Amino acid sequence: MSYRQPQSGGPLPIYLAKGGRVFVSGLLSITLPFYLRAIGYGPYFQGLALVAILAGNTASNLALTYLDSSVGRKRLLQAFSLLMVAAGVVLALDRAAAAIILACLAGNISSTGTEAGPFQSIEAGILPELSREGSIVKAFGRYNMIGYIAAALGQLASSGPGILRDSPAAFHVVFAGFAVVGAVLFAVYSRLRGLEGSRAVKPGLANLSELARKDLVRLSGLFSVDSFGGVFVTTYLLSIWFSSTFGLQLEYLGPIFFAASVISAASTYGAAIIALRIGNLRTMVYTHLASNAFLVLMGLAGSLPLALLFLFIRQSMSQMDVPTRQALMTEMFRKEERVQAYAVTNALRSAGSFVGGPASAVILGLGVTSALPFAGGVTKIGYDILTFVSYRKRYR
Repeated sequence: MSYRQPQSGGPLPIYLAKGGRVFVSGLLSITLPFYLRAIGYGPYFQGLALVAILAGNTASNLALTYLDSSVGRKRLLQAFSLLMVAAGVVLALDRAAAAIILACLAGNISSTGTEAGPFQSIEAGILPELSREGSIVKAFGRYNMIGYIAAALGQLASSGPGILRDSPAAFHVVFAGFAVVGAVLFAVYSRLRGLEGSRAVKPGLANLSELARKDLVRLSGLFSVDSFGGVFVTTYLLSIWFSSTFGLQLEYLGPIFFAASVISAASTYGAAIIALRIGNLRTMVYTHLASNAFLVLMGLAGSLPLALLFLFIRQSMSQMDVPTRQALMTEMFRKEERVQAYAVTNALRSAGSFVGGPASAVILGLGVTSALPFAGGVTKIGYDILTFVSYRKRYR
């Protein structure tokens, strides 16, 4: 299958933007809680910062849903890029609690090392129209593989402040880099052409068919359950879990999450090969279900080597659902519906995480971090079962 190729030159700029953005996301997802600890903020504030990040992603996706047709995708991408610049500058220059929370709200910072924010909502919606590179699932596999490789490099770079004994100046360099990447993204998006959808598309969800709306409601509910469970095992919280359970410091966590993300990168591209044989839905559910079983086992591991083994096995399957989920949504929704569909489902994913945020903050405050892998794994297994039951008769 081939797609119309607009003047922007195909998907390459989108791939480059994804790589740069997720590099700094991977970097911040590990360093931010350690920075907050280094400047004197305790576990409850670390949890509050996570809640602010999740709330900001939710608000951005909701804004995208209603502003896509009136403001335009390019201008929205530029605006979100500038918010990254502002957030990086604030974090680098101001230690006040209110300033930090505001930066976390506005910056579309990722707590996972990957994304569920407005950038991905727009890019995933337009990627099929920008690519002539074979099937949709292969294009999404390539897009996500680039993201995970970039996240891995960012997570590896997160060891830097730890090697420098958590020097605040080292963290400030990280935040300045986040701002620089935001400025680069603004320049990249400014040169893109052919991003806009039809101006006939109405604001919000008015242009969706009745079936699309039903699917959107169902998917949003399912994804919010998955995301609620996922918040307990974000890179942000797993870095704290490894630190509290096994005494690992920041300089050791970077290489661990680097290896985990490299494994995830390979698996996302492998997902396309499997999906062509057994279908997007089955690949999405089967691999995700198995990965969550290993997540529970990781929580039961009594030693660091065993916990790392289960982590790496989990990562070999845990992200195979991402390109297959995006490709499945491409099957469900028409071209003019996709950006809104991705925005709404990502907003509800962020909302699910937002609900899990206070729960994770309580877990951190009570010092029972051992509960994190169990809470995440059991919830996400429930999501896998519900998703398969909901769509097994329509898709394979």
